Amino acid sequence: MRRGTLACVLVAWPVAAAHAAPPIPPAAADRAIAPTAVQLDRVLVTARRRPEPLHDVPQAITAISGDELESRGATDIAALDMVTPNLTIHPARAFNGSVTAHIRGIGQFDPIWGAEPGVGIYIDDVHLARPQGALLDVLDVERVEVLRGPQGTLYGRNTIGGAIRLVTREPSPAFGGKVMLTAGDHGRRDGRLALDLPLADTVRTRIALAGYDRDGYGRNLFNGAETSARDAAVARGSALWTPRDDVEVRLSWDRYRDRSGAPGGRRLAVPPPRVDPDQIPLDPGRHDVRSGAPERLDLDSEGASLAIDWALHAQWRLRSISAWRHGDSRAVLDMDSLPRTIFTLRRDFDERQRSQEFQLHGGGADWHLVAGLHLFDGTEAGSGRTVFQPGVFYGARGSIRTRSAAVYASIVRDLAPAWQLDAGLRHTVERKTATAYNGYYPDDQATVPFQLSADFTDRATFNAPTPRLALSWRASERTTLYAQASRGFKAGSYNVRAEATRFPGSVRPIDAETVNAYEAGIKAAWLDGRLDMGAVLFHNDYRDIQLAVLIPVGESSFPDYRNAGRGTTRGAEFEWQARIHPWLRWSGHLGYLHARYDEYIDGGTDVADGRHFPNAPRWTAGTSLVANVPLRNAGWLLGRIDGRYQSETRPTTDLDPRLRQGGYALWNASLAWTSPQQRWELALRVDNLADTGYRTTGFAYPNGVVIGYYGPPRTCSMTLAYSFQ
Repeated sequence: MRRGTLACVLVAWPVAAAHAAPPIPPAAADRAIAPTAVQLDRVLVTARRRPEPLHDVPQAITAISGDELESRGATDIAALDMVTPNLTIHPARAFNGSVTAHIRGIGQFDPIWGAEPGVGIYIDDVHLARPQGALLDVLDVERVEVLRGPQGTLYGRNTIGGAIRLVTREPSPAFGGKVMLTAGDHGRRDGRLALDLPLADTVRTRIALAGYDRDGYGRNLFNGAETSARDAAVARGSALWTPRDDVEVRLSWDRYRDRSGAPGGRRLAVPPPRVDPDQIPLDPGRHDVRSGAPERLDLDSEGASLAIDWALHAQWRLRSISAWRHGDSRAVLDMDSLPRTIFTLRRDFDERQRSQEFQLHGGGADWHLVAGLHLFDGTEAGSGRTVFQPGVFYGARGSIRTRSAAVYASIVRDLAPAWQLDAGLRHTVERKTATAYNGYYPDDQATVPFQLSADFTDRATFNAPTPRLALSWRASERTTLYAQASRGFKAGSYNVRAEATRFPGSVRPIDAETVNAYEAGIKAAWLDGRLDMGAVLFHNDYRDIQLAVLIPVGESSFPDYRNAGRGTTRGAEFEWQARIHPWLRWSGHLGYLHARYDEYIDGGTDVADGRHFPNAPRWTAGTSLVANVPLRNAGWLLGRIDGRYQSETRPTTDLDPRLRQGGYALWNASLAWTSPQQRWELALRVDNLADTGYRTTGFAYPNGVVIGYYGPPRTCSMTLAYSFQ
């Protein structure tokens, strides 16, 4: 492993794809601005299931193009917190490729099977039901939309906090592509390829490939191995067939493979002598460990979808989306980061899902209707075995199958030239079947427990109506005000760690969470299109919150997972983008969030006053300053600086103050040159300029083990890109 330094490792590879034909002009924001261009780009979104200007949609949405993400050096959706107020998103604790996302304080922090997400992740309108594999790569995306607030009407289950939608690029009718190669410190070696391959006038195809390889940020001081290294690959492909003018068929496929090293979980405390007799002092590096376990983290995720659009009539269109996904992950993790066998976890996850959606679209000059049927069948299964001390292994294995059906309709109607009504309703029926087999084993290979704690199968049905009502007023051609009320839900489930023999109540199903949300906002474009801004006020009534709590049983208690809380989140958000000069753009956001528990029943007592929402910082902010300066007969030089701030936060519901992360700011900077023909690009980047140390998540155990997981240190890189056709 090569340790990070201030110096960048600059390596240039020859590009073998040189062609004499003129290159494809890139669509990157600000890449080829004419000297007289002063207006901002018009942004189109499909949040309401149809293309429309972002400015016209009466709800809080942040939209960012794939080219802008590329300019920022983003590789996955964890970069979205740089551009979105009141969003926290990062890799799930100790699990590569899995996501933890919260919007306005609502989400999911435990990626175990049975715990449902609170923020929906979508790729080409297909919902990824589980967090494993959902830390999506932004390879070859057209844009990403972050929908803040419940999206229960058009998107349904598990969008109680909001939704993140990735829209990939469609195949082009002309041959062409782009190659990108990146080198950097810590031995970074990345490559990306996107290629359009039209097969006929009616058939187009596109493929995109990426590989990521990097040495670790830290070292295992016990055996010399690297920690937090990266070894991952992504592949995406799509085919677009138009057999008739009124029919369009698109087949999409994606695959993700991750063999990255285990993240370095830094010890934040020295456990008591009964746990660590050696009393090993804390390690100096943020990613250093002293693990004695053979750690591994393997993840595979794959999916495909078939979308068919049929224009039935000038005013009516039918759309079908058929999708299939599967994924599995295998891990061995040393949860105490010490050589002794204190707390080692071996766990496997498997996930399968199928979905079918039919949409009917209709529209006229003053109305638009979308109605649909959504069917889902998915199984999430897992097994885990934990050693707490030699000779005592706890094992849990089981599965939860979910079958759901939902019908919905939403209509947008102009009430008057300046007034518009948006009303919709969805009703979801969900059936779950859970199985669990938990117990204590004498060793890691035993198949029969010496003490059985759970062996059951149970079924439950959940119903959830999720309406939405919005009223908007166009105060002027460029200013829209709106107010809306909506409802969202997070699906009910089961406690997969149930202890049925000692605590029979732990096998009972957990009810769904619900949020009644209220929002008012303004969207405006001023100064002849040179300034866009949006401001939002929101208030959420959060009910039946699923929480890890202690359930008193006689003279003892059991750590259960129950609907033990209710809360309130409210706040404000402000976003802006300004064209200060034909070659200078400034954008940013500011978010305020006040999240509190109104009730939190733990151990039979209401402890709401002493508990905090996880991943809910009071303040979030971000800014970007981008200058794209034309060089006389020498192309363009684009310089940018991007920053993000978040105030103090707690990554989990643990009360240990050592897991509390204070407020911090991150700054990134880059300088990129584009050739006069817009064929070649060369970019230099520095991320985390100040080498700020910050924790994204962690664990605190009753035995005194406290572990924190840190974000990347300062890194330098160079990217060489070539576009061809």
